[in-house]
Amino acid sequence: MIRPYVPWPALLIRNRKKTLVISDLHLGFEFELAGRGINLPSQTSKLKENLVQLLERVNPDCLVVLGDLKHSIPKISLQEWRDIPLFFEDVGSRVPEIQVLLGNHDGRISLFSTPNIRVVSSRGMLMGEKEKVGLFHGHAWPSPKLFEADYWVIGHNHPAVQFKGPLGFRTLKPIWVKAPVNRKKLVESFLKYRNMKIGVENPEKILKRMFGVEARCSRLVVMPAFNDLLGGLPFNVKNKEELLGPVLRSDGVVLSQAEVFLTDGTFLGVLKNLRKLG
Repeated sequence: MIRPYVPWPALLIRNRKKTLVISDLHLGFEFELAGRGINLPSQTSKLKENLVQLLERVNPDCLVVLGDLKHSIPKISLQEWRDIPLFFEDVGSRVPEIQVLLGNHDGRISLFSTPNIRVVSSRGMLMGEKEKVGLFHGHAWPSPKLFEADYWVIGHNHPAVQFKGPLGFRTLKPIWVKAPVNRKKLVESFLKYRNMKIGVENPEKILKRMFGVEARCSRLVVMPAFNDLLGGLPFNVKNKEELLGPVLRSDGVVLSQAEVFLTDGTFLGVLKNLRKLG
C-alpha cells in the first residue's frame, strides 16, 4: 500500500515493513542565501523537529530521503559540515534505518554515512512485492529495473500550484501530482536516452530483450518538498519543457490528466483544468 501521510509532505509505504519517504530537505540552503546578502538563520533545527515529530507519529521501520538532503553543489558547505551530523544523530536515534537516494545536490553525502545510514545510487531502488514502487530523485533516468514498478515516485521539482487573484496577486501552494503514464512512450524515451535504435519494433519488447525487464509502470507520483521555504515550480503555469528531469519532459507522462492534491489531502482537480487559475 502506498499513500500520502496527510497533512505532511511525506509518503507511507506498507509492505512487510513500514517505510516513510520524504524528499528535498536541502539542509544548508541558508548558506547560499548568505552569499547573496540574505540573512536567514539555519532552518535545520526546525526541519529536524518537524521530522522527529513525524517519525514519532508513524514509527516507521525505515526512513527514505528521496534526494537532495543537502543543498550545496557539488561541495559540502561549512554549515552542512556542522548541521548534517547533528541532523543524522537525532533522526537516526528514532528510526532503525535511513536510506538516502542521491539527488543532484547530494555530492559527497556518503561522507556522513554510518552503519544505519545507507546511500543509494541516483538510479533508484525498487520496493514492494505485489504492488511495486520505484523510488528515485528524478534528475536522471532510473535503472531499467524500475520499469517493473507499478508506481514511480520522484521529487526534484518541488511541485506547486499557482492561484492568481483578480487584482493580480499570486499564491503558491505545494502539491502532490499523480499522473498517468503512457508506458510505450515512456519506454521509448528511455531507450532513446540509451542511444538504442527502435525502428518499428515495440519499445517494450526491446526493453525486455535488452534488460530482461517487463514494463509495468502506470503512474508517476511527484512529491512536494519537505522544506516548505524552498518555493516550487507551479505545474499549472509551466510548460512540460520547463519542468525538471528527463521523465517529466518525456512524452511518457500524461501531465494534462494528472490529479493534483494539496498536502492537506484536498483534491484540486485535473491539471489541465487548473491552468486557467494560474
